[in-house]
This record gives sequence, C-alpha cells and structure tokens, in this order.
Amino acid sequence: MTLGLSMIVKNESETLPRVLDGIKDVVDEIVIVDTGSTDNTVDVARRYTDKVYSFDWVNDFSAARNFALSKVTTDYWIWLDADDVVPTDTAKAIRRLMNKKPTADIVMLPYVAAVDENGKPTFSYYRERIIRNSQNNYWQGAVHEAVELSGTVVMLNKPIIHAKPTNRINGTRNLDIYEGLIANGRTLTPRERYYYGRELFYNGRTQDAARELGRFIDEDGGFAANKADACLLLSDCYGMLGDKQSAMQAALYRLAFAPPDGEGCCKIGALFFERGDYNSAAQWYGLAIKAKPNMKSGAFVQADYYGLIPLVWLTVCYDRLGEIKKAYSYHRRAKKLRPTDKSVIANDAYFSAKGFSDL
Repeated sequence: MTLGLSMIVKNESETLPRVLDGIKDVVDEIVIVDTGSTDNTVDVARRYTDKVYSFDWVNDFSAARNFALSKVTTDYWIWLDADDVVPTDTAKAIRRLMNKKPTADIVMLPYVAAVDENGKPTFSYYRERIIRNSQNNYWQGAVHEAVELSGTVVMLNKPIIHAKPTNRINGTRNLDIYEGLIANGRTLTPRERYYYGRELFYNGRTQDAARELGRFIDEDGGFAANKADACLLLSDCYGMLGDKQSAMQAALYRLAFAPPDGEGCCKIGALFFERGDYNSAAQWYGLAIKAKPNMKSGAFVQADYYGLIPLVWLTVCYDRLGEIKKAYSYHRRAKKLRPTDKSVIANDAYFSAKGFSDL
C-alpha cells in the first residue's frame, strides 16, 4: 500500500527540514500546501517535493487541510505539522505497517505534546494519524480540526512528538476563529463548544469559559473524554471565581464520564487540601497513585498526575497530619522518580533538616 504525506504550512522554514527528513523515506508522496508564508518555507518545501501548492487562508484549518488532501494520490495518507518530530522507531514501524498492506481505515498513534527534562512524555493523547484515502475521510472543524473516526480503527503504539518552538505564540488566533463563526450565525457543534470553552479559559476569559464548558457538559453529544476534561476545566474556572463549592462539584461530576484517574483524583485531592482536610486529600492522592492512564480513550493524559504530583502531595499531606515517617516514605518515592524536580529538591532539604537521610 502506498502512503502520502499531507501538510499545511506557514512560515515554517526553521522546522520543516526536521520533520521532512524524518518521514521522507517512509512515504511515497509528499504534498505541501502553503497558506501564506513570508519567509522561504516554499523554497525549503520544494527541496523535498514538486507537489507544493498555495492556498488563500480563510480562517479555516479544515479547508486548507482538505485542499492538501485533494492533491494526495496514494492509498493512505499521513498528516504532520511542521513542528512535529517523527522518531526513527516510529518511522520504521509506519513503513512496516504499510509493507504489510493494512486493512484498517484509520491508524491512531500517540501524540506527545510535552516531555520532562529526561525526554519522558508528560502530556500525550492518541490521534488519528494514518488514514485511508477515501471520500469518507476528510477534515472537519475550522480549528482543532479532526477526521471523524469510522470504519476499522487500530492503534499503533509509536509516538509522534509535537516540538513547538518556544518563541512561537498563537495568541488569540483560535479564539478569534470561533468567535468569527459565532458572529456569522454558526451554531457550534458539541466538539466545537468544548474547544471554544478551552480557548476562552486559556485566554483568561474565565466567566465566559465557565458558561461554555457548562453548556457543553450539559448538552447531548460530545465524547465522554472531552466531557471529563471539561469538568476539570470548569472546576478551575469556579476556583478562580472564588466559588469553592461549585469547584468541588464540577471535579466530582467528572466521575460521571470517566473512572477515577490521575488527573481527576489529584484535582479532588487539591480541593480537599485547600479546605485543610488533609486526610481526605491523602485518600484521593492515594487513588491517583493506583490509577492507570487509559491512553486509548482519546483523553489527554498527563503522566505526572499518576506519579510525581500525587507523591509530592502525599508527602505534604502526611507531614501536615503529623505522620512524618509516612511522609518521608512518599518523598523517597518521588525522589526516585524525579530527583531533579524543584518540589522534590525542596522536600529533600526539609527532611534533611529534620535528620532524615537515605544513608
């Protein structure tokens, strides 16, 4: 089976060679659509393929991606962003998969959006990545666009790394697109409302974010994983607005959409800690330690909520409860896991001053 790369780019001359060098020997075709670069991105792209096209930006990522898709001629296509990295093992696994002539319609791969100082993933989620070239498989959504899962879907546990340059700032771009849609009379789909609420939250419009996230949680439709995440964001909104009771209710309501997981248990633990109820906080942080992330649910998975974060807070909780030896045992586990973490270093100094030592 043949595999083509479909990309949209704008002012990506710095990172484009990195991603293309990692995938060029895996794919049979490269299609790159430029959406208005003012640097030499197009010249860089033409070093790798003669299928370089221009597209007038219309504030719609799906429109641009579907235009690129219209130029793909292979059996399957894979999408990448210019600031992605394809590890060597992932590239080899993709090539082996294509050589076996896959029958799946969509292949999901982990998307790693953040790593710790040792390169270990701290924020990741599965995304549709390799897709059968069919009229049924196309991009939807003006922003936070996606291909609807249909047909046979399989998982390939080989990551794509999103390595966004630290100097790149999107600002209010995504939020502006959503609000432009609304101004033009668009009724947001449940998925769009979820991401609109997220954009409002991360742009500091807390009251508006709470309203939209609440509407998303209450309305029919939408993925359970998104509803669960929206509950945590809504809890954060209420906390920022000073409504501690609603913050707790929103965090607990997450359990209607997902089993107890690291993210949810740590949030509830933090709310009990704020109340000064260290025993209840410790119980919830203890559940976080025992929880296992469900990578295949489509949810955002933040690895530290299953290890480092609850261990650090269990240390603090049991210290507040006067159970110093138990607190120290959790500190030792946190130190073994991440000795260079600032909280771990601070706690280490605290215990050393009290005469505790690993020696």
